[in-house]
Amino acid sequence: MKVITDTGSLLSVEKAEKLDIDLVPLQVEVNGINYRDYLDITAEKFLEVTKDHTAHTSLPSIGQVMEIYEHTKEGIHVCVAKGISSTYDVAAAALKELSSDLVLYNSKALVGTQQYLVLLAKRLSAKHKVDEIIARMDRCLTECQSFLIPVDFNFLKRSGRISPMAATFAGMLGIKPILTFIPGMEKLEKLGVGRTWQQAFDQIIKKMTENAVSLKHKIYIVHAMNLETAKLFEARIREKLGELDIEYLSFSPVMMALGGPGCVALQYILKDDAE
Repeated sequence: MKVITDTGSLLSVEKAEKLDIDLVPLQVEVNGINYRDYLDITAEKFLEVTKDHTAHTSLPSIGQVMEIYEHTKEGIHVCVAKGISSTYDVAAAALKELSSDLVLYNSKALVGTQQYLVLLAKRLSAKHKVDEIIARMDRCLTECQSFLIPVDFNFLKRSGRISPMAATFAGMLGIKPILTFIPGMEKLEKLGVGRTWQQAFDQIIKKMTENAVSLKHKIYIVHAMNLETAKLFEARIREKLGELDIEYLSFSPVMMALGGPGCVALQYILKDDAE
């Protein structure tokens, strides 16, 4: 059984090839030019081209999606959350044009938590049927949440995640808004604000404590070229919550177009440790 995903999962081209996972690159448009995630643009290049121009995420190529689908007899496409991206809609349109046993799955997740589901689907694909794989991914999503702390409010304004007035006001005061996303949401929602990184960290850690996050969860700290702050976040989590399974990931250029350079995210998802 073939597993397909998109770069919203932060799965690199090299890792996807090694695991035999087909990867659909998301796209970002800057100054009239479309760049394919990882293939045409790096995080460093993204910073360079967005110095004087606005970045907008754009739809993945339906032609490329159809090409992958046409070569897939049986498989599952673990797609970035519908609502956060239109990738699911593009994939659904492509699937309608074909007669295929391929299953399109709205992961209701993004970046780290989506990657966890993709790797789970791949691990199970050799011995388990699609229905069981979906049931087990659904179970993981019953305890799953993402938090985002943005830094560059211009990116939030452009992506429509916060009003221009609120962004300007927050930027002047140095406020760090905390946005959250849980499976089923169609967009990021405001959780709270902090005046410092530590205040923002502590609000997220409080929520993790309320939700009994523990070693039974996989935790991702995802950053947009801000590893130093990500490490401070990890240290604070371990100080407050003790030993946890934490992994670092870096935002892709397309995902950086949503949260902006410097942003830091924390995600957790219920593990599936069964064979």
